[in-house]
Parts: sequence; C-alpha cells; structure tokens
Amino acid sequence: MRSGEVLEQPVDSALRHALGWLVLGNAVGVYLSCLLLFPALQAGPLAYGRWVPVHLNVQLYGWTSLPLVAWLFSIYQVDGGKARPWAAAAVWAWTAALVLGVLHWLGGVTSGKIFLDWKGGALWGFVAAQALLWGVLAAAWKERSRDWNTTRRFGTLAGLAGLALVPVSLVFAASPAVYPPVDRTTGGPTGSSLLGSTLVVVGLMLMLPRVAGMCHGDVKSRGIWMFFAISWLVFGVTEWLGGTHFQALQIGAMLFLLPWVWLLPREWSRYDWPDGSGVWRVAVFAWWGLLVLSGLLMYLPGVLDRMKFTQGLVAHSHLAMAGFTSSFGALLAVVLTGRRIGGARSVVAWHAAALAMVVTLALMGWREGAEQSWMLDRPPWREWGLAARVVFGIVMWWASAIWWWERSK
Repeated sequence: MRSGEVLEQPVDSALRHALGWLVLGNAVGVYLSCLLLFPALQAGPLAYGRWVPVHLNVQLYGWTSLPLVAWLFSIYQVDGGKARPWAAAAVWAWTAALVLGVLHWLGGVTSGKIFLDWKGGALWGFVAAQALLWGVLAAAWKERSRDWNTTRRFGTLAGLAGLALVPVSLVFAASPAVYPPVDRTTGGPTGSSLLGSTLVVVGLMLMLPRVAGMCHGDVKSRGIWMFFAISWLVFGVTEWLGGTHFQALQIGAMLFLLPWVWLLPREWSRYDWPDGSGVWRVAVFAWWGLLVLSGLLMYLPGVLDRMKFTQGLVAHSHLAMAGFTSSFGALLAVVLTGRRIGGARSVVAWHAAALAMVVTLALMGWREGAEQSWMLDRPPWREWGLAARVVFGIVMWWASAIWWWERSK
C-alpha cells in the first residue's frame, strides 16, 4: 500500500464486488434474452447452454453471497482488527474463484447441476476461497471475542463451526452422484424441500435486526422462535415421509410458510432501522409476500404440472432473485454501511422492470404449458414476450450499473 493510502474497509470491498457481479450477471442475462430472440447471435461453441450457468452462478455466488460475506465481516468485527488486510484478500480470492468458475462454465466444464455447476479446478478454487474466508473470521474471533459477552462469544464460535461445514457441503452437493431433493415421480420439488430451503431464509431475516443491534426496548419473541422450531420439525417429518405435490402432507408442509408473510414484518417493526433503509424494507416484504403466495399457488396439483418446465419457472426464479434476494442484499448494504443504494429513479426502475419481467414470463409460461406448438413455430405472443424480456433486462442492468458506479466512487 502506498504511503498515505487508506485501506478500503472489508465490508465496503465485499459490497462493491457484489455489485460488480450483479452488473455482469445482468449483462449476461440480457445477452441470453437476445439469444432467445436471435439464435444466430451465438458465437461458436459459446452457445446459450454455456452462458446459462454463468448468469445463474454469478448472481448467486457473487451478488447474493458477497453481501452475506460483508455481514460476516461486520459480525466478527474484522474491519478494526489485525485480520483486516487478509479480509480484502479473501474478497479478491472469492472473486478470483468466480472468474475461474466462469472460465470453466464457458469451456463446458460443469457438474450439470443447476446452481451447483462447480467441478474440477473451479470447485477446489472456490473451496480454497471459502477456507481463506473462514481463516479470516477465525482470526478475528480469536482477537475480538475476549471483549464480547458470553452469548456473543459462544454464538459466534458456533457460527464458525457451522461455516466450517460449508465447503464440505458444497463438494458433496456438487457431485453428480448426489440426487437433488426433488420428487422423482414428477420431476418437481417436494413441499418439504421447499419449506426447508425457505426456512433458511427466514432464519436470516430473523437474525438481521438482532445481529445489527437495532433493538428498541424489550423485544419479546419467544412465540416466533417456537413457531420457527415447529416449522423445522414439520420439515424433518415430511422430508422423512416423502410424497408428491398431489398429497395433502406435502401441500401442508408448504402451508407452514404462509404465517411468515405476517410474522416477519411484525417482528421487524419492533426495531429501529437506519435512514435510507425504508424503501428496501418495503421492497423486501412486498417481494417476500408475493414469493410465498405465488410459490404456494404454483405447487398445487395441475398448476405445477403446467408451469414447472416453462418460462413460469424462470418467472419464479426472477421473483426470488431479482425481487426478494436483491432487495435483501441492498438492505444489508444500507444497514452495514449507512449509505443508500441508488436514487429514486434507479430503485423504481429496478423494481418496476423486475415485476414486469416476472409477470411477462409467468404469462408466457402459462401459455407454453397449455400446448407445445411454440417449440416448432415462433408465435407472435412468444416473440413479443421475449422482446419485452430484453427491454426489462436492459433497464435492470442500467439500474445495477448506477448502483455499482455510486459505490465505486
């Protein structure tokens, strides 16, 4: 580092990298949309199938994951300790692993499992990046924990133990020999698997205001934690029993998500929040409610069977990632740094384009599921839908580029 140069805070560095990956992921998404309209744009072996894992994985492991890394830096107080220079190295190692992954996926090297495309050198590079991050957090814990109360000391120690399992879990889950948690009779998800994966998100949403230390007065939450535990118990039982979306047991497991549409906003209302976070809190719960309700409807017999292999699934993915997850990541950025994400124009443009994208893709998916003639012909309704998808994607790319540029100043 040059004399007089200020070392960037690890939290800021992780968030800047996250936004950079968001810009790249959106650009690839626009390109994929263009390929659906004009297949001749494909460049040699770099066809549509090579770019899909790039788009999906940089959004998940870049834009979605790095704000969580920034959150870990904040929880373990890495910014002010001796581990701080290594934290910046961990962020760059994470980005380098993603770059290596992109090169592998474009080269056709993949496990073949959606969102778990890590294979070969890319897999072990990402495991190494995760190991470096864990080492930084462990070093910070060793330095800082003596000043923390007992609850925080042992809570963060338990967190380190849990995080140590993440690289092992990734290697296991990415293996093509491991069958994903789907209903083998229909090819669709089980209600219990959807419940379990969503409860992980619920846990993060319960933790955010508590870990960020924004409590105002006595917050009594015994009931909500009891329901959280019961929900996990339901997941365990229904996952063990198995079943399909034609059975009341699996549909009933999904219904345990419905109370969280009301419980989580009520819980968050008991806390104080920093300036600039209000718009993102509203967005989080607007998208959250739509995500849960639409997920329940899509899981019903007849609906799932018509939508699961169409643009309807793409619509639900955009609802989850572009809508809810992106809002949660932006909220994290505001809470951790006290700095706003975007101005009114870019924020409104993002959410409007994302909603329009979801609605357009859902309507296309419903039409696609009704008949298969669109696979042979190019009906006008589908061409117009794909064109709209390109436009909405460009708007979202523009908004994300504005956010990244503002953070990079």
